[in-house]
Amino acid sequence: MKKLFAVQALIPILVASCSSNTVEVQEQSSYVQPKWYAECKSIDTETENFIKFWESSTYYYSCGTGTSGFESAANIKALQIAKRNLADRLNGKLSSASKITMADTGDAENLESQTTSEITIYNKISDISLTHYAQTDHYSYKRDGLFYSFVMIKLSKDNVNLIVDKLNNETN
Repeated sequence: MKKLFAVQALIPILVASCSSNTVEVQEQSSYVQPKWYAECKSIDTETENFIKFWESSTYYYSCGTGTSGFESAANIKALQIAKRNLADRLNGKLSSASKITMADTGDAENLESQTTSEITIYNKISDISLTHYAQTDHYSYKRDGLFYSFVMIKLSKDNVNLIVDKLNNETN
């Protein structure tokens, strides 16, 4: 009887401990962003100084967002975009081309001029390994059946320096 009473006494404690380990995904009625995402900059937040990405003394930061009908897919998209943004800063190459065409048709009395312009921008990010990043912030919510996820990651300056050195050695 004492064992049965002890088990009955433990059940509410176990249920309470399990329920305190879960987080309910908030339902929002409109699109929202966490403040840290809206202000996401390449900053050294360890010292709370707003400085240039490449002048950070401790960490480099990057943010991403993702949307999906599946919460895990939204989270993965957000993380991959944050990693892509960081890789772009470290090893992105931008090329651009402009094409302007001007054509006149007809005679002097019925001259028609036509101008077209085209600008192509291509951003190539070469393969890069960001193995030592850490996720610093994450926020998810659900709206109209979709999950919205926001992520901030960081990579230490030491790891960034190793990556840059490796990239420089590969190009030399």
